[in-house]
Parts: sequence; structure tokens; C-alpha cells
Amino acid sequence: MPPFITFLVSPRSFIRDFDAMNDLKDLSKLKLTSGKKHSLSAIRWRAVRPMLAAASLISVGYLSLAALVISVDPHNVYKWGAEPRIETGDTPRDLVVDWIDVVMKDPAYNTFLVGSSVTAMYTPELLNEVLGPGVNAANISYGGPRPRDRDLILGRLVEHPNVEHVIMTFDWMYIQDPETTNRGFPAFLYDNDITNDLRMVNLPTIQTTLDILQGDLSYSNPDDAIYTRYVDRMYENFQRMSEMEDIGRKVDGYRAEIGSSSGKTCDHFPAINDQLLPDLRAFSARGVKVDVMIPVSSFAFYYVRRHDISPTLLDEMMVARRCLVNAASDLPNIRIFAFDADPAVAGDLANFREVGHVYAPHILDDFITATTTGNNRLTRENIAEHESQIRSEVAEYQTTNTRLFRKTEASDG
Repeated sequence: MPPFITFLVSPRSFIRDFDAMNDLKDLSKLKLTSGKKHSLSAIRWRAVRPMLAAASLISVGYLSLAALVISVDPHNVYKWGAEPRIETGDTPRDLVVDWIDVVMKDPAYNTFLVGSSVTAMYTPELLNEVLGPGVNAANISYGGPRPRDRDLILGRLVEHPNVEHVIMTFDWMYIQDPETTNRGFPAFLYDNDITNDLRMVNLPTIQTTLDILQGDLSYSNPDDAIYTRYVDRMYENFQRMSEMEDIGRKVDGYRAEIGSSSGKTCDHFPAINDQLLPDLRAFSARGVKVDVMIPVSSFAFYYVRRHDISPTLLDEMMVARRCLVNAASDLPNIRIFAFDADPAVAGDLANFREVGHVYAPHILDDFITATTTGNNRLTRENIAEHESQIRSEVAEYQTTNTRLFRKTEASDG
């Protein structure tokens, strides 16, 4: 191990190695070329001094870079800085977590899709086309949102002076602990603690800072083709008989307990009660239109994901959904939609690239156009029937894939 690294890890070990290396029986008798005797402390200081100098240089360099990054403010989190912009029509997807404030503080945007990986495919052009004239939409979906980071985003949108319409997903994450945060989400950029902002100083941010200093204020993320290939490969890998057989085994194995009660009530979901509902009420009071979209999960989802989310996943998600509808569906400007009660949609795995991710274009189109047609809206009047239908369909589900099973039947014939 290099001496500098040894010293950083254990100064005592460094000194011990130094002594052993020189095999000195009596350090007090050590003489330099001048012939003068030096104490043990003087020898140690001479050894440590280069290390301290290097550490000082590193600290000064880091603090200088930090001062540069914070003064330029590439994430647009402060009231000063260069005010960079996401390129019009760009879809940053998972990279957007670094540029939440960049997007939200851009006065050109008045509509925001706050979603997850199930809504990452929607481009701003599609959203603008579906939602109509006067709309300038930004998609700030990213994979695996959790209650705390979702709350930070919605809280910033509540304060956004130009927001007119918010479309957001209500995912299974809302049955989790409210303080759970996506591991890749830079919460330090969006909380109220300025002491942790130095964590933004990393190589990508430094590079962006240098780009801004050279006059490049627009962020572009040319990943559309890469993303499309990723989704297509995901679909093809999922659409295999081995995958369907594995799902079938899980369905058969868990069928007897899939409908088990969790014993939970609305009081057991603080991520809804203490985070989401206050935000919805704040939007409603401001006159901001909010469409809460419950994504299409396959009926198989409740079997496959019960082992890593919750053994009573079906019950918890149904109770949470009912609690949301009863608490928020009557608020002015707030609407709630769901699309997963139809067995032709949620029961057919040919429509999915994974048990919780739709692939079929017509279903994806219906999902977003419901905000203009009003189809599949949940209310206090129909939530009980909706919930009962999903529970029944899931409990009686038989693994179905019209794409693969038709192929198998054709080859057998």
C-alpha cells in the first residue's frame, strides 16, 4: 500500500512501518547528515509533514471546486446562477432527478408528468399533442420513486407559480414507510438543509459547470434510441415460455393466500395521509388540476412481487387505493383514474414487458388520453365495485399470454 494511503488509513501503523523499515533500535540516537540528534517527535513530524501538505492541497482543491459549482449553480437550486434549461422536447428520464429544479423553474412549462418507469416513455411532444393547445409539458418520471422523494417533488410543484396541470402516478410505493427514499435520488438538492449541498460536487456536476461557463446552458439527453432498444429487449426477454411457466408456478403456489387480509386501515398509510393528501389539497386550493393515474399492473404482479414488497400486497394496495379515492376524489380539480380491472388488459401478459410494466402501445395511449376523455375515473360511488372486481380477477387468475399461447397452439396444429 502506498505510504500516503497507509497514513490516511492508520497513522500509527504508518509510523510503526516506518520504524520497522529502518530497523532502528534506538531512534533517539538517529543522526542526519548534519550530525544533530533528533527526537522521536521530530522524526515523526518530518514523516507526516508531506502527508499534511497533500491533504491540505486536496482540501483546498475540493473547496475551490465546491465554490465554483455553487456559484454557477448548475442544478438551479438557488436564487442565483446561470439558469440552465432542459432542451425543448427532451425526455431526460432517470437523469432528470438531477435537474428537477431546472425543469420546474423554467417558466415555459405549465404541465408536469410526475411518474415512474411506467410513464418514462411519454415524450413531451406526445403529451402536448394529447393534452391540447396551450400545453407545454415536461416529463419528470424516473425509475423507482419512493414516498420521500415524491413528496419533495410535489412540494416544489405546489410552490411553482406557473403550474396549471399535474399528472402523477399512484404506485405501490405509497404503502411504504414515508421516509423511504430512492437510493439514486439526490434528496440533498431538494431538502431544506443547506449543509449537505456539498454532496452535489461530483465529476458530472463539475463537467456541467464547466460547460455552462463556456456558454452551453441547454441540457440535452440523446437517449431516446437507447431507451427504445432497452424497452424492446425487455419485452422480448419477458415474452418467453420459460418466463410464463415461472409466473404460472408462482400463481399456483400463492393462490390460496393471495387474498389474505393485511389488517390495515387508512391510518396505516402515512405516505398517503401525511404527504400525498396535503399536497393534493394544496394543489386543489390553488386551482391546479391534478390527475392521479393508477398504472396498469398485471394480475400476475400481485403474485410475483408479493415476496419482495409484501405478502399481503393485493390487500394493501386495494385498501390504499380505496383510502385515496375516499379522501381525495371529491376535492375540486382532483381526479383519480385506474385501468387495471379489465382482464383483457391486466390479465394478458402479452401486453407487458414485465409484470408491472405495460408495453402495448394502445394501452399506453389510453392511459394518457384518459385525462382528456375522463374514461376509467374512480369515484366514491364506483370504488367498491372496482376493488371487488380486481380482487376477484386476481384470486381466480390463470396465467395468460395470447401472443405466446397462440404461437404454441399454431405450432402444435
